[in-house]
Parts: sequence; structure tokens; C-alpha cells
Amino acid sequence: MKRVFLFLGLAFLLVGCIDEYIPQEIKDVRGILVIEGMIQDGESIFRLSYSVGVSETLDGSEFINDAEVYVESNDGIRLPAVLAGNGTYVVQTPVLDTQKEYRISVTIKGETCESEFLKPTISVEIDSIFTIKNNRGQPIKVYVAAHDAANQSNYYRWQYRETWEVKAELFAHARYLEDENGIIHDWSKLIQHSLFTSENTYYCWGRDSSKTFLIVSTEKLSESRVAQQELISIPCDHEKLSILYRIEVEQIQLREAAYKYFADVKELSERTGDLFSPVLSSGLRGNIYWRNNPNGLIIGYIEVATVTSMYRYIWEREGLYEPPPFNCYPYSSEGIGTIYMWNRQWRYTPAYFNGEAIADKRCVDCRLKEKASKLKPSGWPTDHL
Repeated sequence: MKRVFLFLGLAFLLVGCIDEYIPQEIKDVRGILVIEGMIQDGESIFRLSYSVGVSETLDGSEFINDAEVYVESNDGIRLPAVLAGNGTYVVQTPVLDTQKEYRISVTIKGETCESEFLKPTISVEIDSIFTIKNNRGQPIKVYVAAHDAANQSNYYRWQYRETWEVKAELFAHARYLEDENGIIHDWSKLIQHSLFTSENTYYCWGRDSSKTFLIVSTEKLSESRVAQQELISIPCDHEKLSILYRIEVEQIQLREAAYKYFADVKELSERTGDLFSPVLSSGLRGNIYWRNNPNGLIIGYIEVATVTSMYRYIWEREGLYEPPPFNCYPYSSEGIGTIYMWNRQWRYTPAYFNGEAIADKRCVDCRLKEKASKLKPSGWPTDHL
């Protein structure tokens, strides 16, 4: 898969189209270190990669998996990161001490780079998470509201995690044991389903998270208040809303330098389709530097901030969900003479059939739904299994 001007660590900032314009002077720019992440309460996640050339194909080699990564405080404490794969490093950080300063230290092949020491910004609490649906057939929009009464910061950033419960259209009473390729080798191994245990394919849970950092400035307002910032728009017939949906929002208040860096990169990439412009332009270097070569190029800005969070449930009974037309029906297994059908279908026994019937696997296996699995979230408020 080819990428035009794609810095892996900054791709999250893109929200528009990228024009395929290739200035001659930057065709060969590649191999620049890209660091994405933030030092925050609880868990700090960093992603390390190299910039990719215009004509190169992404093959995984751009991820940096052999780095030593630490979060350091100015009193000498070093917290090591654990590699989670694909250039992602995770550091378990305690609640940040607002009187200390923190930075990231990264060593790659004997060369070390560091971000500048910064005290944590103090983030205010979220005021509310609310939904708006204007008319039937329209999407459900989820918004966040917040304000900083002390006007300590005019710059906000949000990210969110989604969890939702779904169910299959039909309940399958049993299934044959399949291997990882969906092939049945032993027709005597029939697994009975039960709604009283997790051995069923009726109820599942999906998970997702924001793919962009949502940033807003209140600098031009009379007070630091965000009355209505859209987080996500959900189609009214999306199964996320069919039973129970939860969104958990994290809020961070940025310092001005961090906001301007991210806003400038976003604006330049949207306007020109050229992610190399911010790299080569003066004043857009971020706050990470090579220890032995301060002028060496590194892309990224490491902010240090406390985090506040809030969650909101949306229940099916709120009436926001508009289910799509039902298109799953069982049919009798009589007259079916090939095992192949059983290989691709599951057993289904509705009350109004005297014998067995089958239905499409998509209709009876909730695990085939978008991002769904049988892994039930801890503390989930429904009693389904």
C-alpha cells in the first residue's frame, strides 16, 4: 500500500483528503524519526516510527521496535516503557506531581533523544457528555462540554473509547466444532449453547477508540468555555445503539506551544496535502531533540498533562436507535444433501419448527459483527453473557 507524504506518527492529525502533489525537492526525504505520544496520568503511550518515502511501500519495517524508552522526572526517577508491538511503547505512570517536571528519553542504536522537561498542565473536569438527534433518520451526535473557570488554559484536547453490546439476529441452540479455518472435522462434536453461560454466540461486545486528537482553542472567546464540541456522529441504524453503548472521554488541557504545534501541522497537511512542509518550515520542530545533535530532525511534540475523564451510557430504551430491515430467517434442513452447507451454516432450532433448521452464520454469530467479541467488559451493567 503506497503512501504520499505520510509520517506514521502524525497520520492521526489528518481529517481531509491528501492531494497527490510531490514537490521535487522533497521526493527523497525519508527516515526521519517520528515520535507520537503524551506523558499523562495512569498510562503514557508512545509510538515510534521512521518517515516513509513517497514511492515506498509500508511493510512494517518503518516501526521502531528496538528502542529504549523512559519517562523521566527532574528528580532522577526513570520509568521504563514496555514494547507492545508495531513501534508502540507503554509506560505505567502514576498520578503526575504538578510540582515536578517530566520528559521522554528515547535511545535508538546508541543515539539518545529527549523532549524538554515540562511541568504537567492541570486539566479541569468535563462538564457533560450529551447527545443530539434532530430528526428521524438523522445520525446521533455525541458532544462534550467543559469550562475552565480560572482561565488557566484556552486549549483543549479530547480522545475517547467506545464499548457497545450487540446480539445476533437469531439464537442458535448449538453449533458444530470448527477449526480456525471454519472446517468441521468431527460431526459428533456438537456444542450446546446457553444464555446462562458465555457458551453462546448471541451476545457480544464491540470496542473502538478515537483515531484523531480533537483539539479546540477558546482563545478568542471571553472565557475558556467549550459549550458543544462534537466527538462522534453515529448513524441511527448502527448496531452500537441497539442495546447499550458507552463512550468514555478523556480531556486534557494543552499549553499554548503544544496546541499551536498540532494545529499548525493539521492546517498545513489539510491545505497542501504535504506533511513535509511542517518538517522543513522554521518554528515547527516540536520539542524533541537529539542529545548530541540538537539540529537533527525529529518530528513530534511531547505534552505533559493531568487527565480528567467522564463516561456516558446510551440505552436502547432512549429511542435513538432505528433498526434496519430484518433479513435473517431460518429454513428447514430437509432436502439439503451436501455437508458444505453445514460447513458454512449453523444449526438453528426455532420453536415453530418440529425438526432442525439452519440459518446463515452471519445471523447467528455475533462475533461476525463489527469489532465484536465474547469478551464482556468488567462492570458492564447488563446481565447478559
